[in-house]
Amino acid sequence: MKIHHLRALVAVASTGSINGAAKSLYVTQPAITKAIRELETEFGVRLLERNPWGVVPTAEGAALVSRARTVVREMERAEEDMAHLKGLRDGNLVVGITPIVGTTGLTEALVEFRQHWPLVTLELRELGFNQLNEQLRNRTLDLAFAAFARPLSDTGGIREMSSFETVFVTRASSIYAQADSLAALQNAEWIHTDVTDNYPAFIREIHEQAGLPPPRVITRCTSYALFYSLTQNLDAVFAWTRHSLTETELGRSFVQLQLPVAPPPLRLYLLSPPEAQLTRPAEYLLDCIERAMQPTFARA
Repeated sequence: MKIHHLRALVAVASTGSINGAAKSLYVTQPAITKAIRELETEFGVRLLERNPWGVVPTAEGAALVSRARTVVREMERAEEDMAHLKGLRDGNLVVGITPIVGTTGLTEALVEFRQHWPLVTLELRELGFNQLNEQLRNRTLDLAFAAFARPLSDTGGIREMSSFETVFVTRASSIYAQADSLAALQNAEWIHTDVTDNYPAFIREIHEQAGLPPPRVITRCTSYALFYSLTQNLDAVFAWTRHSLTETELGRSFVQLQLPVAPPPLRLYLLSPPEAQLTRPAEYLLDCIERAMQPTFARA
């Protein structure tokens, strides 16, 4: 088994066809076919099969693809490291993020990163927490950043980087823009992006503690593009980081509600592959993010 065998298998699994794999690796279709056949002969099993949608791995092929991705990406990282030591500035960096990370200052870090590494091919994948962990384990991600209101244990490849104060806000033109109590928001719509029931439970709890019935309408919207549109077009109440409220263009469309309660802080976590060495671009991006966080800490 050689690295070009594994590259061919991964490419077929990724593109769904022999032709697509050949194009992605800049080789001929017969070369891909030969590599797959040699792998199948070595293991004594079929690794690929055709279905109406293209070429897909068999159960045995899927098991090998999972490990092959790790091997292939690690070889790519090794090649990139050698190139960087020679002074070259290109390569690939794949970063996973949870949707709400964009409100934590990541943009500033990416702008600085791009100035130092202008030729690196950067891929940002918006994924759920479980998907982030899976892709870190199989090494298809270099780094991941996740933002949650709930705390995560700092164990293994998880480290809390910062905590952002959050406040309740509404659009500046909202009929509730001057509200200073939960009672004044009894008819308001509360909107959130939490896929769990934690946020709705929190909203009901703070109303109960204030001796008020829960809001009539609590809307869950897990599409962030739609969420941002709704926040600008509805008289809704929602949680927002103070950083984004003051430092982003979108945040200037909202006003903080002067309520006696506040949402839990938003915590930014770094997720890194277990027992893996980061590439130089990944290390630099991490430094950029830590520098981007410093002004936030200074204002706290």
